[in-house]
This record gives sequence, C-alpha cells and structure tokens, in this order.
Amino acid sequence: DGQMGVAGDGNKQLEKMDQVPQLAKSQSMSAKNAWGTDTGYADTLREKNPKMDTARAQQLENWQNQQEVRAKNLGLKDMADSFDSQQTTAEENWRALSKFGVERVADFDYDEEFGAVAVGDDIEGTIEIKSALNRVETHTMALRNPYMGFADFRAAFTEGTSSDWVIEPAEGSLMQREDTDFVIKYRPSSPGMSEGYLVIETEDFKKTWKVVGST
Repeated sequence: DGQMGVAGDGNKQLEKMDQVPQLAKSQSMSAKNAWGTDTGYADTLREKNPKMDTARAQQLENWQNQQEVRAKNLGLKDMADSFDSQQTTAEENWRALSKFGVERVADFDYDEEFGAVAVGDDIEGTIEIKSALNRVETHTMALRNPYMGFADFRAAFTEGTSSDWVIEPAEGSLMQREDTDFVIKYRPSSPGMSEGYLVIETEDFKKTWKVVGST
C-alpha cells in the first residue's frame, strides 16, 4: 500500500510539473492574442530579462510592431502627398497654359520683331461701327493660331488711323485649339466718318481688316 501511495503521490507531482509549462504557455498565448502578432521580440526581451512579465514583454513587442506599421503608413502618406502634389502642379501648369491667350510667351519688342504696323497683302474683311459722339460702341471677333502651339501676337492699327479706335487685347499669345476674343472699340470724338486698318500678326502670319466708323 505504501508503494502504491508513493506511486500515487508521484503521479500527482508529475501532473503538477506538467501543468506549469502548460500554464506559462497559455499565459503567453493569451498575451499574444491580447497584444498583437508574435515576431519573437517578446521572447528576446524575456531572455535578456527573465524576471519580465510575459504580458509586459508581449505588450512591448506590440508597441514596436505599431511603430513599424506607423512608419510604413507615414511613408505611404508621403508618397501619396507627393503624387497629389505632382498632379496639382501638372493641373496648375495646364491652367496656366490655357491663359496664354492674354499672356505673352516671350518677352521682346514688337516694333523690332515685326517692324511698323503695315497692311497685309490680303484684307480679311471690313468692320463697320456706328456710334454717337463720345459714345463707345464695340465689335467682337474670335481668332485662333492657324499653326501648331502658341504664338505671340500684336494687334494694332496702322499709322493714320484715328485714335478713336482701340483694340483689346493689344498683345498676348494665340492658341491653336482655343479662341482668343478681340474687342474693337470705337468712340468718335468728332462727327463724320473714320477709316483705317487693323492688323493682327505673329511671326508666322498677318491678318488685316479695314475699319469704318461713323456717327
């Protein structure tokens, strides 16, 4: 009976010994489930500091994992911001190009580049405006660059045309795919008729209109 008792006690002790590592393993798994994915960092911490609590080690591992994830997210955000910035810059550049109808592409002296304003070989047509004395009347027309891309232009009246005539814009850049609107204004300062010529030209072409104003 004594031997059986001893054997019985031995089994109970073995069961207790077996329960210890199972309990530790259970606590470790619970900590991993509670604090995050196991990367082995917690085990390394416990090896360096055997007194460290399992849950605390796993918590520190989880914190490190969170920092890595945060760093990756910040990197992705920076990439996205950079892409958005490039997209925004490209859009702003396109919008700037679309405004070239009233902005010059190059900076040069028109008189030196084109010479004096002179009538071209062909007359595009006649612009007639009638107005009362000192009253402004207008005529609007649209023009595009017949060639590829952009072209700086000068719009002006020939010498001898009355200063009662004004055109806006007087300079800028013509676009190939978008109209540039020109407004011809006539404000007679004296009764009667006023005649002259309007010339719009670039380095590649010249267009001329006869202008006739009356009161």
